[in-house]
Amino acid sequence: MESDVSLSVRREPDFDALYRLQSPCWESYVIELDGRVEGTGTILVRDGYLGGERRRVGYLGDLRFSPRVEGRSLLDRFYGPLLAHAREAYGCELFLTTVITSNVRALRALTELTARSRGRGRPRYAPVGDFDIRSIHLLLPKRRDRSGLLVRRANADDVPSIAALLDADARARPFGYPCSVAELERRLHEWPRLGIDSFFLAFEPSGELVGCVALWDARSVKRMIVNAYRGPMRRARLAYDVAARVLGVSRLPVPGQAFEYAYLTHQAVPSGDPRVLRALLTTAYRDARAQRSYHFLSACAPFCCPLGAAYRGFQVTNLRARLFVVALPDVEVPDVALRGAWPGFEMALV
Repeated sequence: MESDVSLSVRREPDFDALYRLQSPCWESYVIELDGRVEGTGTILVRDGYLGGERRRVGYLGDLRFSPRVEGRSLLDRFYGPLLAHAREAYGCELFLTTVITSNVRALRALTELTARSRGRGRPRYAPVGDFDIRSIHLLLPKRRDRSGLLVRRANADDVPSIAALLDADARARPFGYPCSVAELERRLHEWPRLGIDSFFLAFEPSGELVGCVALWDARSVKRMIVNAYRGPMRRARLAYDVAARVLGVSRLPVPGQAFEYAYLTHQAVPSGDPRVLRALLTTAYRDARAQRSYHFLSACAPFCCPLGAAYRGFQVTNLRARLFVVALPDVEVPDVALRGAWPGFEMALV
């Protein structure tokens, strides 16, 4: 990732560990040239909701080409056959994928079809919408939430109600993740550093559960390494570190070190009320900041979403990305996959 902060992502303990957390069905591919890996791509298939019905859905990730293999028509030659294989092997016809909007070359290469690419059956990209990969900085203290909602950490007795809330929210979303009690317990067992006490629950005064979110530290499977600070970010880093020393929080990592952060996962606010999400965010923020080790929280923030009001007053930086539904040319993408509720998309897992 090249900008004022040059970053690289390191997967631990191996490349596929992140995929094992969400499905037993995935295939990773490499492009090899002269004995060296010059490209990658992954197809993952899982269960998901579409129109309230459970079916097989997928995600396409880690598509990377080195300059040595660009211009070899690899997408035209292999993309269609690989998705056709996934359809035959797993019964999956619809896939989500994301592209950073500033990556104009990738957007053009993937979404603009030529006569040749159409003739070779290249998959079609249907845009769902933009979202921000949002970093919520933990530098400044924040007051307690005053919404009148009760927000507390979850405990083992809450597992059934959390699973029911997550599943109901997912069922209303295309590609939503089904979440039974057994599935939630599997995640608590298999996702490293995710425990029931990672969850924050929001209740109305009446006792009704109206929202949840979990903080997940993904360092055991994925780390973001700083390669270099450039331009204005060099000066900004110095100023940040001075403030961090005064405020008692972590200074920014030096090149070669990793950012310390936690993802906001398992977010469910079925009412769409930003007051609920703000209460959850505020409590999670205060908890993460009190640990004095994290630099920021990472959230998926859909563009022009009513819940966006929950982030007002937080210090954030954004990286805009676009979500697409991808399908072979002979597959009709249903309207329910493209319009209405934001899809079930767990940014932490890609």
